[in-house]
Amino acid sequence: MEDSLVAGAQAAGSVLAEHAAWAEQHGRLHESAIGALVEAGVPRLYLPRSLGGYEVTPATCAYVTECLADADPAAAWHVMVYNAARLMAATWPLTMVEKLWADNPDRLVAASGHTPFQGIKTKGGYRLTGRNSFVSGCHHAEYVLSPMVCDGALHFAALPMNECRIEDNWDSLGMRGSGSNDVSADGVLVDADLVAVQSPHAVPNRHYQGQLYRCPSRVVFATYIPVALSLARRALDELESLAGQKIPYATDTKLKHRVQAQMHFGRGLGKYRSVRTYFYSTLKQVWERAGNEIEFTDRDRADLYLAGTHTLQTCAEVVRHVADSAGSSILAKGRPLEQIVRDMETLKHHGFANESRYASVAQVLWQAELDYPILLR
Repeated sequence: MEDSLVAGAQAAGSVLAEHAAWAEQHGRLHESAIGALVEAGVPRLYLPRSLGGYEVTPATCAYVTECLADADPAAAWHVMVYNAARLMAATWPLTMVEKLWADNPDRLVAASGHTPFQGIKTKGGYRLTGRNSFVSGCHHAEYVLSPMVCDGALHFAALPMNECRIEDNWDSLGMRGSGSNDVSADGVLVDADLVAVQSPHAVPNRHYQGQLYRCPSRVVFATYIPVALSLARRALDELESLAGQKIPYATDTKLKHRVQAQMHFGRGLGKYRSVRTYFYSTLKQVWERAGNEIEFTDRDRADLYLAGTHTLQTCAEVVRHVADSAGSSILAKGRPLEQIVRDMETLKHHGFANESRYASVAQVLWQAELDYPILLR
């Protein structure tokens, strides 16, 4: 399964690369790119087999994501866009899960936990009002999954996108093709079957009994942290190529002979190799633990959280090493390094893995007060 999915991702790469510039310009993926992702099986990676999914290992999901990111990081971001809701659905009511995916395993349900909608219970469902942010892939989704507060209780609701309004405000430094716009709702009616109550005591429904769903929910990191790994490796490759050609301003010595550039490259390469090994070994350890049906503790979940956060932040350091060596070569629009730097700078501030999440790990390990959103726990 892993080999065929990676091969499918590689085959999709030519389509993604062909439309990457279009996505950068228009702030969303081209329909052909979405089609290529579907053809590669991306929507089914974390979906249960009983619903037509693949239930892949987290490491397999990460390999596929990394491969897609080599062609277009914004397209690879849609591994998370497609699969985050599918992973969260483990404790949703059976009717909700089946209504979303039983008839179409490839249906896109975009998701954001940024800002809850306000809900009012009504006959047959709920009416939702509000505005949520960072809804990646919203232009291509049939539903948007969002937190909802109703009568003081937290719920998750799947709103029909054709009843919502996309605020085209994703004018970002990097990762522009992710289409992470705001989505607004003004009294949108959501069927009661598409609402789940958030409860720490909820148990997995019958579709979510496999090994994947015994893993902590943070295995969602496998759907997007590898984008940063791809950017770091590509940055190092670009610098190695540049070093043999570039003669920095006011010198007569090629970059390859400058000690400072050599040191930045060596340090960056060491950081990249070590953090990639750390990330994938953590995913494999989690998978083995789930296979042995060993219960995960809060400390175990914090270890996984640390692996994801540290990988993304270290990849950002690698790209910075490259930028400090490449100099003005990162400034010219349209050059690979220029976009790599912009994409990485955008990624490093993602709410689930930004620098402050190191503190979240310490809060768990030290049994201190938690200050991070419930979706991250």
